[in-house]
Amino acid sequence: MKAEATGVARERDGTDRPPEPAFRKASPEDAIALARARFLEGQRIEMRTLAQDLGIGRTTLYRWVGEREELIEEVFAGLVDDWFQVVSAQAKGTGRARLIDIFTRFLDVASASTPLSDFASREPALTMRLLLDRKGKVATRSKELISILVEEHLPDLAVPENFVDAIEMSTAALVWANIAAEREPDIEGAISLTETLIDVCPRKQA
Repeated sequence: MKAEATGVARERDGTDRPPEPAFRKASPEDAIALARARFLEGQRIEMRTLAQDLGIGRTTLYRWVGEREELIEEVFAGLVDDWFQVVSAQAKGTGRARLIDIFTRFLDVASASTPLSDFASREPALTMRLLLDRKGKVATRSKELISILVEEHLPDLAVPENFVDAIEMSTAALVWANIAAEREPDIEGAISLTETLIDVCPRKQA
C-alpha cells in the first residue's frame, strides 16, 4: 500500500526533507539594480531581457521603471550619487579647499568611468540627452549634491539664488557634454570656473 501524502517530502533513507526555499519575488528596486549591473558590465540594457531575467512581464517592468530611457536615466543618477559618496569619504581639507577637492575627485571619477564612456560610444544621442537635460534626474541630483557641499563647506558665503545652477551648468557644458561627444572633458576649466564663482560671492552680514 502506498503511504499517504503528509505534505513533507521524504528522502530515500526515510528522513524528512526540508521544504524547498521560497524565493523572493522581484521588485522595482531589483529592476534598477539589474540594469545598473548590466550598465557597469558594458552590456546593452534591453527591456525584454531584463523582464525575462527578473521573471516578470514587460508590462510590469514598464509600470515599475517607465520607458528604457527613464530606466537608464535612473542608473545615471544613481551613479552620480554613488560617486559623490565615494569621493566625499576620500576628500581632504576643510571649507573651500575640501569642496574643491570633492568636486575635482568627482569629475575625475566620472571622466574615468569606462562604462559611461562605452555607453556614450554606443548611444551618443541618448547620453547627450540624459546628461544635459536641464530638468532631468542627472542635473537635479547634481544640483542637490552641490547644494549640500555649499551648505556644509561655505556657510559664511551669501551665495546668490542661481549659484548652484551656474556650477551645474558649467559642469554639464565642460564635462558631461564632452563625455557624451567622446571628447576630453575640461575638468580644469570646470574647477576654475567654480573657484571663480565662489571667490566673487560676498560674505554674509553679521
